[in-house]
Amino acid sequence: MKSSFLTTVTSLVLAAGASPMPAASLVGQRTSEASRRDCSRECMTTIVDQVLASMVVHNPYTLPMAAVYRATENSHPAALGMMTAWRTVTKAGPPSLLAIDTTQGSAYFALDVSEGSDTTQSVLRGRVKVVDQEITELELFINRYRGDHGFSFSAAELPSNYATLMSPPANRTKASRATLRSLSEALFATSSNLSVTVDNNCQFTEIGWKVIDTGTYDNGTTTPLSCSWPSDHPTDENARVGLVIDEELGFVVTSGMIPGKVYPYQNVSAFIPDAMTSSQEAQDVWLKEVKAQGIKGLLAPTEGTGETLEVLQYYNDALQAMQINVYMSGPNMTSAWL
Repeated sequence: MKSSFLTTVTSLVLAAGASPMPAASLVGQRTSEASRRDCSRECMTTIVDQVLASMVVHNPYTLPMAAVYRATENSHPAALGMMTAWRTVTKAGPPSLLAIDTTQGSAYFALDVSEGSDTTQSVLRGRVKVVDQEITELELFINRYRGDHGFSFSAAELPSNYATLMSPPANRTKASRATLRSLSEALFATSSNLSVTVDNNCQFTEIGWKVIDTGTYDNGTTTPLSCSWPSDHPTDENARVGLVIDEELGFVVTSGMIPGKVYPYQNVSAFIPDAMTSSQEAQDVWLKEVKAQGIKGLLAPTEGTGETLEVLQYYNDALQAMQINVYMSGPNMTSAWL
């Protein structure tokens, strides 16, 4: 995969040097109408590599874009040539996590990227949709530190944590497409009877980090939190379900808009969804206590919305991984994709 990505970068460097105008697709010669419409896993991988490589050379015009496309970066719509990623990314790829849905022609990718610094890295996440081997949709998020997510972030841990998910056991029992879609539909549902078994080794991460909750009273744990299928999971009647369903690796991607509040949390802050009422109430009690102690420098509780691209991995009839990936925005926000 790495050599393929380097080839893509080289090709785009040459294309960028030749002309700033749109270039032909690098996917390959289209020999028939059928092959032109089809985009295999290899084809989708190549297109994702092209997107990342074009950022490195700061030239989105080399990409195989449809005549009309939809695109957002950190929730706001813009033409690719006006997006920040094509100005700031200096090193990227190949993806640490890549989920591919050949049925829908869609893919989800995540990786750490450099934006001019090799010591401080960001996390880039994206969803791409392809029709006739041309990009019709591109949804990007760049999390630069913990506040973008609401609490969690680790560009350093992301590659090793995600590598485990990209190499599932060869003898696994794969989930059907219908099963993966059912998981997606249940994730943000207001009510669901779906029973989900959680594997004992299920990996739980948020923006690359195996979350450790130290607690507001320093009464937490040093052990990473485990996966769960909680009854108090935030809900969204307009959740975008089954955005990417990867039957080969068992991934399914779902998006939900989650209202909540950013609370002070020790000397930092944490986004707590409104659905987690007991957690919000506990923070209200803690805040009252520390204010009475005269502690200063606390963030005022502030309403916000978390736009989530949540990734689940499921095989062997059990949940193997849960990734809650959030990008924060103001209160009462909606998605440009609805």
